[in-house]
Amino acid sequence: MMHFKSLLLLLSLGVSSVFSQGPIPTNGESLLEYKKLQHLNIKKQFGGISVVDKDSLILKFDTKEQPKFIYELSAMFPTKSFQPKEKQVYLLAFDAITTKSSLETGEAKLSCILKQSNSYKDNMIQTISIASKWQTYYVPYKTTIVPNPNEFSMVFQFGYRPQTLLMKNIKFIKFPENIKISDLPKTQIKYAGMKKNAAWRNEANDRIKKIRKGTVELVFTDEDDKPLKDTQINVVLSKHSFPFGAAINADEVLNNPAQYSFFKKTFNTAVFENDTKIKSWHRIKNRERVLNAIEVLRQDGIRLKGHVLVWPGFSYLPKEVEKNKDHPKKVISLIENHVTDIVSKTKGKFSSWDVVNEAYTNKDLQEITGSEQIIYNAFKEVKKLDSSIARFTNEYGIISKGGIDTQKQKWYYDFVKRIDEHTNGLVDGVGIQCHMGTDLTPPTKVLSIIDYYSQLKKDISISEFTMEIDDEEIRYQYTRDFMIAAFSKPNVSEFLFWGYHQDKNNKAAFYNKQGRMTAMGAAFYSLVHKEWKTVENFKTNEKGSYELKGFYGTYEYKLLVNDKIHTGTFNLEEGCDKKIKIKL
Repeated sequence: MMHFKSLLLLLSLGVSSVFSQGPIPTNGESLLEYKKLQHLNIKKQFGGISVVDKDSLILKFDTKEQPKFIYELSAMFPTKSFQPKEKQVYLLAFDAITTKSSLETGEAKLSCILKQSNSYKDNMIQTISIASKWQTYYVPYKTTIVPNPNEFSMVFQFGYRPQTLLMKNIKFIKFPENIKISDLPKTQIKYAGMKKNAAWRNEANDRIKKIRKGTVELVFTDEDDKPLKDTQINVVLSKHSFPFGAAINADEVLNNPAQYSFFKKTFNTAVFENDTKIKSWHRIKNRERVLNAIEVLRQDGIRLKGHVLVWPGFSYLPKEVEKNKDHPKKVISLIENHVTDIVSKTKGKFSSWDVVNEAYTNKDLQEITGSEQIIYNAFKEVKKLDSSIARFTNEYGIISKGGIDTQKQKWYYDFVKRIDEHTNGLVDGVGIQCHMGTDLTPPTKVLSIIDYYSQLKKDISISEFTMEIDDEEIRYQYTRDFMIAAFSKPNVSEFLFWGYHQDKNNKAAFYNKQGRMTAMGAAFYSLVHKEWKTVENFKTNEKGSYELKGFYGTYEYKLLVNDKIHTGTFNLEEGCDKKIKIKL
């Protein structure tokens, strides 16, 4: 049970103004029976609902264990009896805050259902992600049938992963026929710093020009080494040096040419979503498939990141580990054998590995063995087997959920330092997952958190970017803003999305099931393949040269000399020669 002082503290924080709402029309009729609601008390095997403050009518929704079906934890709010009509407009409004979450976004989920009949097909369902600070939520409905008055009700389902949320200022209002659903407020998600002329964005774009671009003198000569003066030349950045990538599965590489073709055209980096995790790798057929997929990706010039060597929770480990929880030496042997096996078999194929994943909430291996030594040993073993590979940590809830979890941020910072202290500095990079919920972290906060971890003098990976929000406009703008912020920081070494197509993960979909580009995909393309893509058409000077200022990467050039088209490539890299001579 939440302590009363903790509750008062949460209430004192007030309701955030992140959401912009219009007023609620005043000619509506309240349907909730508040006296009955004050006595709402539901206790079930998996959780329940209780009233924590009768006077202010604050409800606590508590999911202790996830049931098989979401509806196994549900509540119907008491409403007045009346005859509902077809195409009638209703508004559900409430303030809520998540106080406990099992999600990477730090949010709780709540399904708000307007029940119109005894058939589930008539249910009008809106699933809300509840932020980790007080927010006001507006959920409008418009009936699609003449509802059965005996069935018509407002139902909440919360049978998700373990979570706790508080709800107050609850309203359920019926409106007359002259009110349209468009007249009602609806939760509009906004974030600080989204204005077109925001100072942070201008400053970030200036930094991008300084740290992600270079200058080189291109000198073109003919076969006799004579300068090709006054010659028209086209130069295009064909591949970024900076790793832009996404999670993919081996089966997509080998058996889905349409999806893989899109992937190759879009990204230069891949991370396997599940194929190199211990539970998958231990299946011989899966192992053969992923090794084949690795070769295809490498042949296509795709950079590869391994994910993950040690994920220390029983849920992510073979059953044999939990069976031996009373035999720490056996558990240590199982994990060390896995690390040795997979790193040896993929040696020279991956540029980096997530050595440890989500150790903040997953501590089974540490508890079995009595320390974090099993994690330290994994870093040492990777170094021993393949010294060229970069070794990363990976964690969620650092930048997401508004960026306000300073306790976890500090823990992660200290965790990285602790690994370094026990391994003589074997951490090369810090992975920050960035599963963004409705509580969008302002870009200035994103920048400050990146600066905080930059003090560790490590590479920083945006390792698993996703967004829960469905609003296409917000998905487009926030994806752009987040990418601009991250790309503007020199310690950020890669940007990875956790998925790329709707069939797999709608939270990171670049195109939908009909093959059309999504808002997130359009945002990515507008930057990586447009604003951050150098394209130059120029004429050489008397010396056959031209000073190119462009983003780091591989370039293709094309020119016409004596009625013959000449093409080729060159690389513009940070710290490279200031002059590149191209001889036909």
